[in-house]
Amino acid sequence: MEEAELGCSVCHERYDENRCPKNLGCGHAVCSLCVQQIINSGRKCPECRRPFYATTAAALPVNYPLLRLSRALASVNLQRGQSETPSPAPGPTRNQNDAGECAAHLARLTQRCMTCRVWVCRECLLMDHTLPPEGACRLLSVRQAINEMKKTHVETLAAKVLSLRELKASAATQGGCVEANRRIRNAVAATLQAAARAELDAVKELDTKKKEVEDKVAEIDVWMQGLREKESAIMQASTVRELATAALAARECVTTTEARAGRERERQARFVGTQLRLGSMDLRGSLQLAKTMYVAHEADDGQRWARLSVHDSLLHLHALQSSPPPASAPLFSFSSVRSLVARECALAFLELGWEGHSQGRVYLTMMGDSARARQFLQLCSGEAGPCYRGTCMFEAERVGGEGEIIRGGDYENNDGTGGAALVEGVATGGEHLHEAVSGLLVGAHSNQRHRLAVFGVILSPWSNHKTDTAFGAVTSGLATLRAAARHRPVTEVLVLDCGLMFPL
Repeated sequence: MEEAELGCSVCHERYDENRCPKNLGCGHAVCSLCVQQIINSGRKCPECRRPFYATTAAALPVNYPLLRLSRALASVNLQRGQSETPSPAPGPTRNQNDAGECAAHLARLTQRCMTCRVWVCRECLLMDHTLPPEGACRLLSVRQAINEMKKTHVETLAAKVLSLRELKASAATQGGCVEANRRIRNAVAATLQAAARAELDAVKELDTKKKEVEDKVAEIDVWMQGLREKESAIMQASTVRELATAALAARECVTTTEARAGRERERQARFVGTQLRLGSMDLRGSLQLAKTMYVAHEADDGQRWARLSVHDSLLHLHALQSSPPPASAPLFSFSSVRSLVARECALAFLELGWEGHSQGRVYLTMMGDSARARQFLQLCSGEAGPCYRGTCMFEAERVGGEGEIIRGGDYENNDGTGGAALVEGVATGGEHLHEAVSGLLVGAHSNQRHRLAVFGVILSPWSNHKTDTAFGAVTSGLATLRAAARHRPVTEVLVLDCGLMFPL
């Protein structure tokens, strides 16, 4: 076959990867660069003038036998030329413009399909990869692909480093909790001689846990350093081989780090406050040594403290406040004492006052473990932030008559217009339905979402009336509430103190 027959009949250039032969349907072929001109000028074969109907060059099939013959002839000519040219000195070659040879077509891999994530030669492109608008493939040169792959790998590693930073911060926070707990336990050990041995054992355990956390923080630093080293290796890669080697090492490092980070997250999830739980006998014995004790509560907004006192064989956990206790006061952790409050029928108290004096305490019990009850307890202890202490009784209705009621608890505006819910699921309905009797603790209806934390106490029975927001009852102090409802103005009645209770 003559060499001229392996060329385009229009431009007379020999077919190759850039000028692949396109079948026109009549048996003749034209190179891919000239066929678009023919389409634009009438879509007829330049040799037999037979029309064809393709509208784009990509729609015409490639004449692969003709393309292979052209490649074979080019290879023969190249071998002839090499036999006449002295061989170059041996040594390593490095081509930064391709990614090696295509195993399927024995052609150079000159591009990368970023959609299919494979290196492609010209023939791979023609057979399997279609560009928009007909297809969705996105092709980049070797150099562009390397740069984009570098960027992707670096972003992945940076995201992992950020994740590890957060993991490290979480571990460091746990270390801070352990250290704060350790200080509290040391104070207990120094003050309460009866419990000294148990508390010193707890200190030793906390020291061990603190060392464990510090070791974990250092270990996470090593993981982060490993990721940074892999990032540096990727950035220094200049060839496909170097990038592939660095990317493989990075993937293995990321996989290993993810497994280690997963185990660390499981460890942190299992991490619980290391305070020893206090039993009632511990508290009873401690109170014999110290008439007044305090608890410390660690929260996002800092540390707060609450006083413990005993009245009528009941331990009172007063509301948290920011003022620290005396240096000599025994300290326990808030959570260890709070856990002793019953979930069912929990007890709480409100201390009311006006005219500058305390007028008495009101003791209440919750009706089960409802969302309203949990919210009321949180606002009595102040553990969630807001607290009933310092608020006023903002309204008294039907004073002296049936269904007399006094209302308070607006921790936001202190006038009955606020007091949003702190707990999800506060609702009204059949489970709260109750006769309107004296001493019944009730809340706002669920359609008043802006004031679901306010409460009311019914002071006299209301015949033939029921309420669907009941969640507790007064056990003592109803006379104090009736006196408060008759005080004018009722807004001068303040909650001087509040808190939770449980029997010793």
